This record gives sequence, structure tokens and C-alpha cells, in this order.
Amino acid sequence: MTEETPITQAQRLQPQLVDHFMGLIATHRLAHAYLFNGMDGTGRQALAQTVALRLFCQNVGADGLPCGQCAECRRIMAGDHPDVVRVVPDGQRIKVDQVRYLKSEFTKSAVEGNQKIFIIDQMERMTTGAANSLLKFIEEPVGNTVALLLTANKNLILPTILSRTQIVDLLPVPPKKLADALAQAGVAPSQRYLLANLTESVSAANDLIADDWLGTAQTSIEHWFTACCQNDERAFVRVQTELVPLAATRDRQRLVLDMLVQIWHDALRQQTAALPSSDLAYPQVAQVSAQIAQRLPIDRLLAIMTLVLATHGQLAGNLNFQNILEALTLEILAQISH
Repeated sequence: MTEETPITQAQRLQPQLVDHFMGLIATHRLAHAYLFNGMDGTGRQALAQTVALRLFCQNVGADGLPCGQCAECRRIMAGDHPDVVRVVPDGQRIKVDQVRYLKSEFTKSAVEGNQKIFIIDQMERMTTGAANSLLKFIEEPVGNTVALLLTANKNLILPTILSRTQIVDLLPVPPKKLADALAQAGVAPSQRYLLANLTESVSAANDLIADDWLGTAQTSIEHWFTACCQNDERAFVRVQTELVPLAATRDRQRLVLDMLVQIWHDALRQQTAALPSSDLAYPQVAQVSAQIAQRLPIDRLLAIMTLVLATHGQLAGNLNFQNILEALTLEILAQISH
């Protein structure tokens, strides 16, 4: 399979933003500082690199896109252009020496022309002090300078940075498109739809399936769900024996709750039509979810979904994870036996 260039990746993931920025550059209306806000997998790096390529490209196409082939484009894609300064976290943080390097580069003019661009990825990993130290350079750029700050979560960025940049929210990857990418990456068909609704990227999905945690969790939740649908009180026992051991960390607890939402969502969606297994988060229990969908009236299924969705707020309120699941199970059993 041919490897995607930053240009084709940005077009695939964020076509409207690519058109927007190509238009801004063509009409000389590009601002000096932007914050690209988008989860991993939404193409924020590819979009930033496409902007850089368009600024320096020697052979812009009739479609307004950089060619990706000229000497300037090749140097940028190889990370070898002195006027395209890129910084990514070294480990967990953007380190002090990286910030010093940035500050020194901000004070210099372009080396080869009259244009300079800075791409700083994962801005949320920059310390408060480091971010504050860059403020004056963002406010008062030297020469013809553009700063593209990239983040997966703008809520973690200093308000002073937010107020001095134009914020660009990238569209999330549609689950169907991510499921197709997961198929190309070799993810099992039984896990694609679920992962596409739990994650935003192939790399994040790979983290979940690396040690077969997801497969184990999927099976355990199917056992619990089947017991609930059969009004089997052993569903309550499965909370302690199967669900709680899955979630040793708070992140995993949230993930288990997300997975519970998905299995009941399967049932809710099957109320109106039979769905192919490729469109179900839990295809192995498709028959069980179809049966409960036909058995319960819509208001009862919606009541169960409301109960499951409420567990996130309970977890955020520091309620005990096992207690949350046990209470949920009893409430679901009551709805089913009603």
C-alpha cells in the first residue's frame, strides 16, 4: 500500500480545513498564530505540515495544493528545512532546553527567505512557565512568522495562550472511517466497530489490543450483558468476578463504562432494524441484543441507557467503582423484570 503524504492525509481527514488554509495562504490572509485542537488521529500534524508545505512550495498545483515533490517540499517532509521549526515533547514534557531553542529561533529572521513557521505539537505538555515564556513571541512575532500550536485538548492550554491564537477545532474522525482504517491495520472484525467508538486513532486502538485487554473485557461484558438480558441475578456476581478486575486504574474504569454504553447502544439501535455484524460493537451477542430490543419497549431501553450513561458522573463524583456497577446491575434487572 502506498504511504500517505501529509497532504493526502490532511485531505482525507480534514478536507474543509485544507481548503480553508490553502485559500488563506493564496490570498495572503494567514494569521500569525493558530491553535489546532484535535484528538490523535484527526490529522492535526498533517494539516500543520500541509500549511508549511504550501508556504514554501515552488510548484503549487492548479488545485492550490503544494506539489509534495519540489526541493522545498522534500526538505520539509524530511525535517530538514531551517525555516520550518518543529518541536514535539521529549518524553512526557516539552523540556526546558527545547523551550530555549524555540525562544532563540523566535528571535531570528528566516534563513533562506522571508517566511518562517513554527510547529509545536502537544502544547498541553508544555509547563506553565515555558508556555508563558513564549507568549511575547506569539504576541510580537519577528518578521513574517507563523506559529502553529497543536494540542489534543485545548482545555489544558493556558487561557493567555488561547486568547492570543486563533483556535481551529478539527473534526473528529467518523467511526466508519476509523473502522476502515482499523481493518487496513489488521484489527479483528469483531473489535473494529467497538474500537472506532472508543478511540480516535489506530495507534490508540493498538494500545488497547496490545495485551489482549480489550478482548478479555469484551468477553466479560458480553457475559454480564447476557445475564442481565436473561434477568439472571448472577449478573450481579459477575460485577465482582469479571468486571471489577478489568479496571485497576481510573482510565480503565472509564473505559469499562464506555464499553457498557456501547453494548446497550447496540440493543437500542436494533429496535428499529436488524444491523449487520460489522455495525455492532458486540457482534458475538447480536442475537441477545436483538432479542432484548424486541422484548422491551423503547422507553424501558432508554431508561437503561440513561442509567448506564449516568455512571460516568458517579465515577467523577468519586463513588466506588464496584458499588457503581452493582447498583447499575440491580437497576437494569429491575427494568427488565418490570
